Amino acid sequence: MIKKMTNDDFLEKGPIACTVRNIQNEAFATHWHDFLELEYILSGSGSYIIDGKKYDIEPGMVFLTSPYNIHMVIARDLHLINISFSVNKCDPSILARLSLTEAAIAHKLCHNDRNFMKTLSLELLAHLTDDSYTTLLLNCILEKLQKSAASESSWQPGFSAVQKARLYIINHFKSPLSQGEVAAYVDLTPSSFSALFKKETGINFKEYLDQLRLEYAKKLICVSDMTIQQVCTESGFGCYE
Repeated sequence: MIKKMTNDDFLEKGPIACTVRNIQNEAFATHWHDFLELEYILSGSGSYIIDGKKYDIEPGMVFLTSPYNIHMVIARDLHLINISFSVNKCDPSILARLSLTEAAIAHKLCHNDRNFMKTLSLELLAHLTDDSYTTLLLNCILEKLQKSAASESSWQPGFSAVQKARLYIINHFKSPLSQGEVAAYVDLTPSSFSALFKKETGINFKEYLDQLRLEYAKKLICVSDMTIQQVCTESGFGCYE
């Protein structure tokens, strides 16, 4: 059975959590969560399966998953740093560059970047009660990951209102979403947002949202024993009748 992990499970003390984990031979069942998760591999091996795609675990790997990703982990003597955080905790322009490109979902840092990643992650762990400082550290960590993964990505410089909107939709598609709500989030009128979204993506807002939910529903059907009603609810469609 697929497992759902909520903000209450991991972020009960605030919008960010950080832990250092030592995991022996263990498999973590297929799951998804309401928050974002970054795991930096210090040592060990195994497999990370994200949306049906298998990635080999190696030292220096960084795995970034959002509420849209369904994943499981098979670990062998794994030592890692886990950072779980709310989408509102970090700079949306940085997060969009990561969330909207596959290259950053699973990325291996070069040796020059590994000490930087480890040092900032441990500094974040040591100052979790300092909200402004942890926000700064998290943004630095994500920026470093984005720059490291940029060579593998087709991402273009800049941060448009549509990219910001897509990031918001990816992290809230399971909730009832309206075009007006997303337009307000990016400081546009509904009509202006509608025209801009269609121009940049080639489809309208509802088509984009339905496609996102449908693809997520397909994932759930493949990896879980949920009923159709449960799949519809978890994918943001609501009642299918």
